[in-house]
Amino acid sequence: MDEQKYVQKLLEISKNSNIDKIRNVNYSEEYMPFEGSPKRHPTNENILILIVNSFEQNKKFYEFHLETISAVEEVGTLTSDDNKSVYQIRVWVKKGTMAVKSETFIV
Repeated sequence: MDEQKYVQKLLEISKNSNIDKIRNVNYSEEYMPFEGSPKRHPTNENILILIVNSFEQNKKFYEFHLETISAVEEVGTLTSDDNKSVYQIRVWVKKGTMAVKSETFIV
């Protein structure tokens, strides 16, 4: 499954979320936004990998379980100076849930 189809699956999941659509939901009070390029987890299809800095050598990424994601928004496509492009999304994750943050560093 390519990344576009994977994002479409995430968008469908977010439409079926249990958020009360009748009242005005203030996402900033109960949810945290994260933006990046979505990738499928290599072994667990229920985990979303979100790469924050796709064009940098030292990558930083987050891992979220799909059930902790309350909404997904399409942000657009970013293009680098050497004409590489990545698809960007914004995910809204419920505050207080567990996630994984990974970044490289020099020892």
